[in-house]
Amino acid sequence: MGALLFETKGVGKAYGPNTVLRDIDMKIHGGEVIGLIGENGAGKSTLMKLISGVEKPSMGEMYLAGKAYTANSILDANHQGVGMVFQEQSLVGNLTIAQNIYLGRERKYSRFGFVNWKKMNQDAAEALKRIDVDLNPEKRVVDIDFAARQMVEIAKVLDIVTEAADGRAVILLDEPTTVLSDDEIRKLFTQIRKMKAQGNAVVFISHRLDEVLEITDRIYVFKDGVETAVMDTKSATMNILYEKMVGRSTTGEFYVENKQTVPSDEVILEVEDLSLFGAFNHVSFRLRKGEILGLCGVEGSGKEDICAVLVGDAAYTAGSVKVLGEICEFKNPYAARKKGILSVPKERRDEGVIGLMSIVDNIIISHMDKLAKRGFLSARTTGKIATNWVKKAGIKCFSIHERINQLSGGNAQKVIFARALQSGCGILILNHPTRGVDVGSKEEIYNLIRQMTAAGNSIILIGDTLDECIGLSSRIIVLKDGLIQGSFDCPAGNKPSQLDIVRKMM
Repeated sequence: MGALLFETKGVGKAYGPNTVLRDIDMKIHGGEVIGLIGENGAGKSTLMKLISGVEKPSMGEMYLAGKAYTANSILDANHQGVGMVFQEQSLVGNLTIAQNIYLGRERKYSRFGFVNWKKMNQDAAEALKRIDVDLNPEKRVVDIDFAARQMVEIAKVLDIVTEAADGRAVILLDEPTTVLSDDEIRKLFTQIRKMKAQGNAVVFISHRLDEVLEITDRIYVFKDGVETAVMDTKSATMNILYEKMVGRSTTGEFYVENKQTVPSDEVILEVEDLSLFGAFNHVSFRLRKGEILGLCGVEGSGKEDICAVLVGDAAYTAGSVKVLGEICEFKNPYAARKKGILSVPKERRDEGVIGLMSIVDNIIISHMDKLAKRGFLSARTTGKIATNWVKKAGIKCFSIHERINQLSGGNAQKVIFARALQSGCGILILNHPTRGVDVGSKEEIYNLIRQMTAAGNSIILIGDTLDECIGLSSRIIVLKDGLIQGSFDCPAGNKPSQLDIVRKMM
C-alpha cells in the first residue's frame, strides 16, 4: 500500500429534504484496490458520482494527494487524474471506438480545422492494446457487443487518467463485470492488478461478493447511505459481508428451493424444429404450466437468439412456435405480448426502461390498453398498482412518481420485473433477471419468481450465473453452437451439478 492518494471527510449528498448519503469517511491509497459493496440504493454509485464530478457533494470535503479536491465535471475530474467506468455504459453508439476514447480531447489531433484521424486511430489501437483488447478502432460502437463496449469504456478511462496523473490515478469501476464473460473478467482482473502495481488506486463496486473477495485489499460496506463497516479483505468472508450489507445473516436457502413447484402436464408453449439462420438449428422443447425452463450455454451458443425469437425481436427461418396449441409468428414484441409472452431484458437501460418516465408509467406501459376505460387511464388505479409493486418488490424510492433514471440500477430492474408480473402474461422470458442486483434484492426476486410459478406462470430463464440457473430451474436445456446438447431435470433437492452441465456446454 502506497501513500494516501484520495480521501473523503464527512461527505454526503441530499436531494431537497432527502439525504441519500451522509458522513462518509474513506481513505484510498496508491497501489490499493478498494471494494465498495452494499444493497441497491445504499449510496455506492452516489459517492462515485461525487468523486467523478457528475454531481457535487452537499456536505463534507474531499482531498486528492493532500490538496482540497473539487470536480465541476467528468472532464475536470479526468484532467486531475480521477476517472470512472459507469455501471450504465456512456459511449456514443454512432461514433467510432477511437472517437469515443478521445471524445472531448479531439484538440490534440486537430490542426487548422482538420482532424488527424489516422493518428487518433493509431493511439486508440495502443490504448486498447494496453488492456489486451483486439478491436478495430474505426468500428462504430453500435456494431460491437456490450462486453466489448465495457472494455472500450475501461480503455478510455485508463488512457485519460493515467495521462493526467502520471501513474497515480484514481480509477472508479462501477459494476465493471456485469456484462463480461468469465474469461473477460479474468482479463479485467489482470489489468486491475497491473494498475495497482503501477501505483494507481482502484475502487471496485460489485454485487458479486466472490469477485470483491478475490480482487480487493480492503472493503467498505454501505447501508442506507451510511458507511457501516470497513475491513481488510483477508479477514472477510461471504457470510460476514452479506450480514453487514443486509443486516441479517444469509438463510442458506438462496434459491428458495423449498417453494419450487412441480409443473403441471399442460403444455403452454411448444417449439418444434425451430431454426434461425446463423444462430441456432433444429431446436425443440415444450414449456409446461408452472415450469421454469433454464437455457444454458456459453456466449454464442444460441440461447439469447432463441429468446429473441420468442419475444418478437427476431424472425425464425424454419420450424414452428405454438402457444396453447396455436401456431404463432411474432413480427414484433407487441405481437408476442398479445399472445401472452413478455420479456425482462438483459440490458435494462437500452431495452427495458424509459428513463424520463416515472416508476408508475414504466410499470403499466406494457398493459395500458387493459387498464384504460374509454381511452382514459385512472390515476388512482395506476397509483394503487404501482404502490403495491413498490412494496411487494422492495423498490426503494421516494415516490412512485419519481423518474426511473433516478433509481439505482437494481431498483430499476425491480420496476421492470414488476411490469412483467403486472402484465398478466402467462409466459415470461427472464434474461439475466438479477444482473446488477445485490444479494438481498436477489432473494426478493427469487421469491417473486417462486410466487409466479405457484400462480401458474411459465418461465424461460437465462441465469446470470450457472449456479442461479440450476438453483431456480425445474428443467435445463444445454446448447452449444446453436444445437441442443442435452437436458436435465432439476427437482428440488436433487439438482444436477455444475460439472454435469459444463461437460455438455463445452
